[in-house]
This record gives sequence, C-alpha cells and structure tokens, in this order.
Amino acid sequence: MAVILMCGAAGAGKTTYARRLESQGWLRLSVDVETWRRGITTLPAPRDLLEEIEDDLVGELVDAVAAGRDVVLDFSFATRALRDDYRELIADLGTVAETVYLPVDTETALRRVRARGGEGPDDYRLTDEVVRAHVEGFEAPTFAEHPVRIVDPDVEFRQAGPDEVDALLAFWSGAAENEGRPADDAGLVRRLLERDPAAVIVAQDGGVIVGTVVGGWDGWRAHLYRLAVHPDRRGQGIARRLLRHGEDRAAALGATRALAMVLDANEAGAAVWRAAGYAPQGEWTRWVKPLPRP
Repeated sequence: MAVILMCGAAGAGKTTYARRLESQGWLRLSVDVETWRRGITTLPAPRDLLEEIEDDLVGELVDAVAAGRDVVLDFSFATRALRDDYRELIADLGTVAETVYLPVDTETALRRVRARGGEGPDDYRLTDEVVRAHVEGFEAPTFAEHPVRIVDPDVEFRQAGPDEVDALLAFWSGAAENEGRPADDAGLVRRLLERDPAAVIVAQDGGVIVGTVVGGWDGWRAHLYRLAVHPDRRGQGIARRLLRHGEDRAAALGATRALAMVLDANEAGAAVWRAAGYAPQGEWTRWVKPLPRP
C-alpha cells in the first residue's frame, strides 16, 4: 500500500501522471473532479466549497489507507507547509507518503493550459495571469522532504534505497572517478543510507541508474561527492541537475555553502563543477589520515 502526493503547478502534467496510476488500480482523489461534480465548471470555486471538498477527500483517504488501497492525491501541493501537513496526516495513518514533483516552466505551462477546452474536471481553463502566478509562486520540493521523486521528461530523480547498495557500487565502478581513493565499501554505503536515507540522489531512466550524487550533511557543512553520470548519458545536463538537487537539499537543511572534492587530473569533472559555480580554494590543502576499522 502506498500514498503519493502529486506536486506541480498548473500545466505540469501531474493529472496525466495520476490518471496513469489510476488506470493501474490506484484510487485517485482530486479536488478538480469533486469541484466539477458539484456543478462548478469555471474557476476559482468558492472557498467554503473547496474546504468542504478537502474534508470529504481526507475522509476518503483515511478509509482507503485503512483498507490497504494505493492512493494518489491529485492536488497541486504548492507549498511545503501543505505537503508537511499531509505527510504528518498520512504518517499518523501508519504509512509514508512519497511526493512526486513534475517541474514545468512558465511557457510550457501556458501552452498546455491554453490548449484546454473546459470540457471536464481535468480540462479547466485558466487565465494566463493565473498560470503565471501559479508557476512563478510555486514552492518546489527538495530532497530535504524525503521521500521525493522529481520527474523530468528524460529522467527521474529520487533517493537511493537501502536495497540498492550493490547497484550503486556496480554503477560507480564503471561511471565514477575511482583513482586516488579507497575502494567503495558496501557496509559503509549501507550505513550512510541508514543514517541519512536521502543522502544519495540518483537519476534513473526506465528503472536503470544513470547518475548519482551524494549529499553529506553533518548539521554544519554540506559535502557533495560521488557525482557520476553513465558515459552514454553525459552531455545531457544530468550532472548539472543532480548538483542542483543536492544543493537545494543542503540549503533547505540549513547549509550556507557546499564543498566538493575533485581530483586535480579529472579535467572533465572539474569542468562540470566549475560550470556549476564551484572554484578551488587555493589557500587550503586537504589532509587525510586513514582510520582503523572497528
């Protein structure tokens, strides 16, 4: 049994995603569907009606979770506060909600919404002003809101799970920079994921890992490392997006700067970090001492 919070501005495609889950047997709960069912064919709907609809949908959610059904909440979840409220509600029901976020830029959202015909609950017309305000004022989730899945047209970004340690090691052995460092250790990676389940962000395509970054956070400093992209997928902006997601998570947790370790001879890797705004700090030298294993 699973619960998904669909998250995205108008025109992002979240209802298309939710309806795909519905076709697979999930229960889709939608404010727009209930609004239309009550005879409201133009937006905005009256505030008191929306509050009544939300109360009814929460009741359906509670019943569905109690019955062990998979549920997708086809709302917009435009603020972290609202997402936090629903995550807390669902946690009280004994399960963990995953936020699925579909980013969209203003021009794409406008084009999609302008094509609507107002013929049903998933086809509400909106003015350009409303669409722009929704996209530009949207509070996008970060990986600090574990668990999160961010869906781009070409790849999805999500946290690695504890059952993926072997897959991560295999990926890093062929895609990561492995010179000048100790070999990866399955036990240490597993311990990292137990301590911080959102530390390893992966990019995947068709269920296959094509990129990673590790965002270490000790409550004071943010360390980004193990930035790697499959050789066949380089040059597609995956590393740039992984770094942005790692940085956004660190900033949301309170970090004020991010630190990276880059081998001097890794010119291609250095170019990626430099393009993302990183620079060597020449007055510092990294000092290393191996520690005994317990």
